[in-house]
Amino acid sequence: MRNSKALAVALCSSVLAAACGGEAAPPEEPELPALVGALEVPISLRTDGPTPSNALRIEISPTAMHVDGHALYDLTRGAPPAAELTAQGYTQLAQRISTLPARGIAALTIHGIVPYGTFVHVMQTLLAANYNQIAIAVRNPDGSPSLHWMTFSSPEIAPEHGPVAFPGTERNWEDFTSHWSEVYDACRDGHYIDCDGQPAVAAPGGHMQLLLWSRGDGMIVRFNQTDVTDAGVPTAAPTVEMLPGVPQPQADDEPPPRPFTTGAFSFRADEATQADSAISTTTRPVCGAGVCPTVVEADEGTAFMRVASLIGAAFPSGSTAPRLAFRMTSD
Repeated sequence: MRNSKALAVALCSSVLAAACGGEAAPPEEPELPALVGALEVPISLRTDGPTPSNALRIEISPTAMHVDGHALYDLTRGAPPAAELTAQGYTQLAQRISTLPARGIAALTIHGIVPYGTFVHVMQTLLAANYNQIAIAVRNPDGSPSLHWMTFSSPEIAPEHGPVAFPGTERNWEDFTSHWSEVYDACRDGHYIDCDGQPAVAAPGGHMQLLLWSRGDGMIVRFNQTDVTDAGVPTAAPTVEMLPGVPQPQADDEPPPRPFTTGAFSFRADEATQADSAISTTTRPVCGAGVCPTVVEADEGTAFMRVASLIGAAFPSGSTAPRLAFRMTSD
């Protein structure tokens, strides 16, 4: 009799809960098939990130977004409804993340033609939820159908204009100017559009910040001088005391040349997916063995594959990972 009562209690508390007057928990929905195939993610020369484990998984195709294998949004041309967007990212994505166990890393599998704007807004949402380790699914340029990972720590979202502060990872402007001729030669070895040669006068002092810019079929790797107030503008030449009756020499009508505060190196987009990319050799003298504070810039509609491939070319496998800030510009 006692055993019969115990069995009845056990059944009532589990699968027969509803029949006993309670409510049974709904069964967990099975995960959906993979939304993005291995041959649909961007090509990257940086593929040495570890395969993320116990990660928050976000998949984005041109028509849908999934979180941890479950549907979240239907997308139009790779973007959620405009009403979903706030200053902290996407509303329903933030709500879904808040209901899931907190994890240290987010793994993003994004179709190459998804717009950069969607990626930036997803990043806003993740950073607001304290996800500071990001792994991006990529593939090798050899056409093999296997996923690899490009991983970055502590990325930021940059304002649309002006330099970005990277506390603790500042690089001196001279770290670039002392290698300018090497960078120029490397640029000229690829499918370049234009390469800034070393000027007669480079502005002294300040810090260096790298800008990676992509739009359409063009890409630019630009080294900028930051954190100087006078931008290196030369002062007027001092007067010289002359002998009696000898006039002061007259200054030239033209002012001295303004020292260079930037060096830009532009390429065709296909250079970013070449195994021996000149973009890699252009950044290597400055960023190969040291952390480069880097702003990644593109407009909202730029295909994500362009941006991901540019990052991978600038920081290929084996090079030091950069500190990244993502900026979205107006069309």
